[in-house]
Amino acid sequence: MNFAFNEEQKSLGETLGQLLSDFPQLTAPDPAEGRPTDLWSALSELGLFSLLVPEEDGGVGLSFVDVALAIEALGSGLAPSIVASTLVATDIIALYGNENQKARWLPRITEGEMKIAIASLEAGQGYDPEDVQTVIGGNGITGRKILVGDADRADAFLVLARCDGSPCLAMIARDARGVALRQHEDIDPSSGFFELILDAASVADDALISHKAPEAAIARLIDVAATVYAGMQIGIAARMLDTTVEYVKTRVQFSQPIGAFQALKHRCADMAVAIEAGRSAAYYAFWAVAEDAQDRSRAASMAKAYCGETARDVCNQAIQLHGGMGFTWELGLHRFLRRAKVLEHGFGNHVWHYERVMATSLAAQMALHEPQPALVN
Repeated sequence: MNFAFNEEQKSLGETLGQLLSDFPQLTAPDPAEGRPTDLWSALSELGLFSLLVPEEDGGVGLSFVDVALAIEALGSGLAPSIVASTLVATDIIALYGNENQKARWLPRITEGEMKIAIASLEAGQGYDPEDVQTVIGGNGITGRKILVGDADRADAFLVLARCDGSPCLAMIARDARGVALRQHEDIDPSSGFFELILDAASVADDALISHKAPEAAIARLIDVAATVYAGMQIGIAARMLDTTVEYVKTRVQFSQPIGAFQALKHRCADMAVAIEAGRSAAYYAFWAVAEDAQDRSRAASMAKAYCGETARDVCNQAIQLHGGMGFTWELGLHRFLRRAKVLEHGFGNHVWHYERVMATSLAAQMALHEPQPALVN
């Protein structure tokens, strides 16, 4: 069995990486410049937003394995958060939307005419969907969502809310009555985080996603988002390792490159080993999500937790190995650390996901050791 990516998958990742490099403001030292308005049209022309749309709905019909390297490139290029959230929302709509919803939204997504931000977190409520307090009722949807990336540029929000006493997903239009935004001051201004304020906001008749099986749709949303974030985190880590290796090969001290010093070699080697382990976890999670494997949730959580820690540690190491320059604003390494920290806490931090891994692992072991009913002749 061949576990390597094929040439088309590699080419997609490389092409996307090259496109993102044409927008140097994405990784410029000032994070306030990291939200170019013309990037979305370039990504649309590339066809990025049609990749996960099924062929029968007018898209390319690729799987998450096919776009794994492209998502890694989104991380290394510090692409706007709404790019990833739109890809995640596309998967949810394609799998759990009814025919009317797919006919209404997927063509617009394919053409790059619809940006979707995901609104799941609430202040003081943690990451568990069961803790959500935003409510859909007779008067509309009411609640407050925090850390909604690029909310000011979204055309719609995929909102985690409570309907009929249980968590559910609903699509809320940006221009709906009762929708307001308040910008956050946060560690990564390029993520464009806003608080989404829903004050009896109007809800369209076909807003609910998978009304008959909301639990499955929410579980899928968490797993897919965690996997996509893991892929982007490993992209950041790999970019920082490459930058650091290039620096230690050219920075001369005591008449030789500092990369010749054994202590620095060891640190770079440790970074490389951690990144390869993270890639293995992330790539397996992409496969598990694409195939809807039985251990999908565990694989996604393992990848998200480990890749988050790896990206954070590698960014810190990279800054230190650059010496005093690494801490300067102008060098711009802080941009990658900022984004790594933001991604680390999106859709569950490492603590929450490690607990999820333990819970799913224990449940699987208990299921294996449950007594089987005796056969009756």
